[in-house]
Amino acid sequence: MPFDPRSTADPGYLTPRATPFWQAARATGAGAVSPMVPDDLADPDLGAAAEDDPTVTGPLYWARARVQRPPSTRSRTGITLSPYRAASDEQVSSPEILRNLRMAAPGVVRTANEILDIEGPMPLQRLVTLLARRFGIPRLDPQRRHHLTRVVGPQFRLIDDFAWPNGMKPRTWRGARRVGDPNDRRITDISREELQNAMEFVLGDVEVIPRDRLLTETATLLGYARIPGPMLPWMTVALESGVESGRFVATESGLSLA
Repeated sequence: MPFDPRSTADPGYLTPRATPFWQAARATGAGAVSPMVPDDLADPDLGAAAEDDPTVTGPLYWARARVQRPPSTRSRTGITLSPYRAASDEQVSSPEILRNLRMAAPGVVRTANEILDIEGPMPLQRLVTLLARRFGIPRLDPQRRHHLTRVVGPQFRLIDDFAWPNGMKPRTWRGARRVGDPNDRRITDISREELQNAMEFVLGDVEVIPRDRLLTETATLLGYARIPGPMLPWMTVALESGVESGRFVATESGLSLA
């Protein structure tokens, strides 16, 4: 039976957590600009909100990024594009705390929630690695990784070994994140659902598009100038899954929205 961290009294749960990235984006419209409206004619109030809130697309974010700001941040089909924010791996607690995982579980799971609220869905093993670093352990041996995974994994929805933030529904999430630097996140660290959202963003502006071009433009939208060879199979899996689910239609001419 999975350990329930809230079954142990922990005053830390009384501390308000930061607004999850997908809620912050929804509250401000993610600095959203309609594809039909040039950036310089967009509502200035939206731009100001985006500058003040680091969780949404704003001029200050893109000024520091190596990747240019996209022409639009909301697709015709309602997919919202916002910046990808990597969670910090800075140490916040002592490694000694993890010696007794049963006692440490509430704090470990709370920290995992904070990481996911910042970064969004991520591979479970990346989450475990970030957790270990937060507790001052730069590298986990296989046994310790196994035990930490057993504590953290059951607390979150897992799809394709990706951990999803609590309160976020993979089937209805309409977001995608664009990296400011391609080195910030590997394509294989992007969930299948997010890749499909980015593909829908691209398909929303065309009648039909060849398969290879769809993959390339999806990568470009997400901030990658090219698709490294080892990353291509994962993008292909996401595309084929979208076709199998009926979200995309594959014909001899290419791909289109259903």
